[in-house]
Amino acid sequence: MSQGAAEAFRAFHAYLHDASSHHVGAVAPLVKFEFTALAICACVVALFAVRVLLGRKGSAMRLPPGPKGLPIVGNLFDMPRKTYWKTFTDWSEQYGDVVHLNILGRSVILLNSAESTTDLLENRTTIYSDRPRFPIMDMVGHQWNFGFMQYGKRWRELRRLFSTQYSSVKGLQMFHESHRDSMSRLLLDVLKNPDAFVDHLRLRAGRLIIDVTYGIMVESVDDPLLKVAGDMMDVTSVGLSPPMWLVNPAAFMEFIPKWLGGSALSLKVQRWRADLEQFRTGAFKTCKEGLAKGGSRPSYTASLLQEMSPSDGSQEEGMIRDTAALAYGAAFETSAASAEILILTMALNPEIQRRAQEEIDRVVGTHRLPDFSDREHLPYITAVMKEALRWHPPAPTGIPHQLKEDDTYKGYHLPAGSIVMGNIWSITHDEKRYPEPFVFKPERYLAEDGSLDCTANDPARFVFGFGRRVCPGKFLAEDSLWLTTAQFLAVFDISFADPKSVPKIEWHSGAITRPYPVDYSIRPRSDAAKQLIECSVRE
Repeated sequence: MSQGAAEAFRAFHAYLHDASSHHVGAVAPLVKFEFTALAICACVVALFAVRVLLGRKGSAMRLPPGPKGLPIVGNLFDMPRKTYWKTFTDWSEQYGDVVHLNILGRSVILLNSAESTTDLLENRTTIYSDRPRFPIMDMVGHQWNFGFMQYGKRWRELRRLFSTQYSSVKGLQMFHESHRDSMSRLLLDVLKNPDAFVDHLRLRAGRLIIDVTYGIMVESVDDPLLKVAGDMMDVTSVGLSPPMWLVNPAAFMEFIPKWLGGSALSLKVQRWRADLEQFRTGAFKTCKEGLAKGGSRPSYTASLLQEMSPSDGSQEEGMIRDTAALAYGAAFETSAASAEILILTMALNPEIQRRAQEEIDRVVGTHRLPDFSDREHLPYITAVMKEALRWHPPAPTGIPHQLKEDDTYKGYHLPAGSIVMGNIWSITHDEKRYPEPFVFKPERYLAEDGSLDCTANDPARFVFGFGRRVCPGKFLAEDSLWLTTAQFLAVFDISFADPKSVPKIEWHSGAITRPYPVDYSIRPRSDAAKQLIECSVRE
C-alpha cells in the first residue's frame, strides 16, 4: 500500500471520528474500522488513477485557480475536516471567487460570491440543476429522495407536488396552528427544565414537522419517530459534508475480511437501510390508517391523500409518501439547528436581546404571546431572525450541484460532471454585501424609519440554496424561526451561565452544523411571563 493511500484514509477516518463524536447514534460504529479504511483507500486510489489519466484530455484549457494538489490524489489532502466553509472562504481570498479543486480526478468548483452563484446556479439552470451522486446516500438507499435526485421529469413532478402545500400561502397558513401548539409546549418545557433546552428545541422541531406533515402528535424526545429521524439525519449530515462527496466505502465492503470488521460494517449498513425504510413509510402508514378511520388531523399527507384519492401502491401514493418523508427529515434537523443558533446569538448580544424585547412589549404587550398577525408590526424581531440565518447558516455549504455539460465562465473552463458548490457562508460574510460581517447587526435589514427593508440583502436568498434547487420548504422554515424568536424572547431572558466569561464557540462538523453545547441561564422575564407560559398550553 502506498503512503498516499494510507494517509488518504487516515484523513477519512479522522473525519468520521470527529463526526461520530457529535452524531453518536448513527455513525459512531464507523470509526472502529481503521484497517478497513486503509484497504478501501488503496482501492480508491488505484481506480481513480485511471480516471485522472483519462481526464487529462482537454487539460490544456484554463481551469479556475486553486490549491496545487498532488499527483493522482489531487487536492484530497487539502479538503478540511472541520469548519470547511471557512477554509473555502479563505481560498477565495487567495484564488478568487471561483476556485477549482481536483479530488481523485473529479473537478470540484467552489463558488464563493453572490455574483458567481447568481450567474451560474441561478441564470444557467439548464445545465446547473443536476445533483452529483453521494456515495453514502446511495449506500443507505436515498435514491427516492428528490433532494438528491437528478434534474428531470420525475424531479419536477415531486417538486411541484411538494410546493402545493409547503410553498403556497394557503398551505403555510394551514400550518400556523401547529406552529403555535409546538411553541407553547416548547416554552413550558424550557420553563420546567431550562438545562435541557437543546433537547426541547429538537422536540419542538420534531413536533412541528411531524404534525404538519402527518398530523401525528409527538410527546417525547424519545418517540420512535424522532429517534429514527435523528439517526437518519445524522448519517445524511455526514454523507453530504464535503469530505464525503467522493468517498465510497460501500463499493469495497465485499472485499473487507470479517476479522477486519467487514461483516459488522455490512450489518450496520443494513440497519441504516431498514431504519430509512421505516423513516420513509412508518409515519405515512399511520396517517393513512387514521384517515381511513376518520380520525386524522389536517396535514400535508392527509390533504393530498384526500385530494388525489390514490390507490394503494400507485405512483401518486408513492409521490405523496416520498415528498412527505423529505419534509419530515430535512425540516426537523435544520429547524432545530437554526433555533440553537438563535439562542446563542441572543446570549452573545444582550443589548440586541433587550431591544427585541422592548419592541415586543411595546407592540404586543405582556398579556399575550406574539403571533403571526403581529409580524408586520415587529420589524426588529424579523430582522433578528434574518440576521441569525446570516450570521451562521445552519447548512453553510448547502447541497452541491453538478454541471451537466462543459461551460465557460470568466475565461475559465468548467468541465462537464464537475461538482459545483455555492459557499453560503462566504456569501453571507462578504463585507461588501454585509459590512462588518462577523458582527450581529439586525439593523442592516431596517430602513431609517425602522421599517423592514431587506429587499437588496435578504439572506434568505442564499441560505436556502440556489436556482431550481432552492429549498422548497424555505417559507415554513422562516415561519418556524420567526415564531421561535418572537415568543421565546417575549417570555425568557437568555445569558451565559457565567455572565463574566464568554465561552469559546465551536461548531459540529457535517452538512448541517450547530454549536457545541455551552452553559446558559434561561429564566422567565417575570412572574407574569411565567404565568403566560403556563396558561398558553392547550390540553
